[in-house]
Amino acid sequence: MIYIKDNQALAQAAKQWLDLPRIALDSEFMRVDTFFPKLALIQVNDGSDTYLIDPLAIDNWEPLQAVFTCKTCVKVLHSPSEDFDAFFHNLGVLPEPMMDTQLAASMASLGGIMGYQKLVKALLNVELEKGETRSDWLQRPLSENQLHYAADDVEYLLPMAQMLEEKLSAQGRWEWLLEDCQQVLQDWRETQEAGYSYERIKKAWMLKGHQLNVLSQLVDWREQRCKTVNIPRGHLLSDPLLMELATRLPQSSKQLSSIKGIRQATVRKEGEQIIQLIQACKDTPKEEWPPRMDRPLSQNAGEWFKKMRRQIDKIAEQLDVPPELLARKKQLEAMLREGYPNGPFTVPAALQGWREKVVGEPLLDVLNQLSKQS
Repeated sequence: MIYIKDNQALAQAAKQWLDLPRIALDSEFMRVDTFFPKLALIQVNDGSDTYLIDPLAIDNWEPLQAVFTCKTCVKVLHSPSEDFDAFFHNLGVLPEPMMDTQLAASMASLGGIMGYQKLVKALLNVELEKGETRSDWLQRPLSENQLHYAADDVEYLLPMAQMLEEKLSAQGRWEWLLEDCQQVLQDWRETQEAGYSYERIKKAWMLKGHQLNVLSQLVDWREQRCKTVNIPRGHLLSDPLLMELATRLPQSSKQLSSIKGIRQATVRKEGEQIIQLIQACKDTPKEEWPPRMDRPLSQNAGEWFKKMRRQIDKIAEQLDVPPELLARKKQLEAMLREGYPNGPFTVPAALQGWREKVVGEPLLDVLNQLSKQS
């Protein structure tokens, strides 16, 4: 185990990693009371050694950025979406190309969506302890238990990646994984670009046009405010509270204070801005209101949707993979809504690539048959 805590040591190690076909990568970060994750440790295993990089002692990230963006070095991670958040906010880049061993394992019929500890046991028959999961990774010095836990998180990634590649190649699914790993990166970027929109708020479809405009404006305001003061969204206003505000449209601090669940500290600090925003929305022309959201599927359309789900479940059982690997609810619903009830139906972009023949075309057959019967 090599502990890196200065720019020179990082540069020397990173230079070696640039020549490797694969490295294992993980991170430890804290995000308890902040909007942005605080990167606390970066772990790398290059097949020979495990390196623990201390972000609190490094201020020149160019060598590691070069490794992250090196096209000939695949970065192997396990379920990396939260690591992406930490890496991008602190280093400004994502590890690309990358291989996600959780995704690979589910695709290789190893038993669903598996955590790292469970996958290490399944493939290598090694028992890992998870005692440091919730410890303070920003403390210094790190304890021996923390160091060993962090090292374990990358110790087994490269041998597992090799085993998973062999399994997937034998199943004819290796290209599936390469395609999906690239899509994971693209989806993460698109989500970041789109931001947290009103469409992610539960039951927002119930709001009328003006209320939905208020909700949209409140969501955008909360996002910017939380970024500015670096606090989690829920510490300012939770999603249900945003729905309450958009529904009840308080016009004074007194009305705002009467809303159940809102903190009085929030009313004192942010109440004036919230009231002003709600009042300003009255002047928004109707043509600038956000589009109304789709209502839940009708009973008949819901029956069609169930048949689509059954088709996915059938294919998933045949392939011995989790159904959610093949298609997600949102994708199926979008495909159904596009042509319901008379067609035409098409395969959405999310179900193209390797999924088009595997699930896209069978789903088209189901929908076309139902459309003829309606």
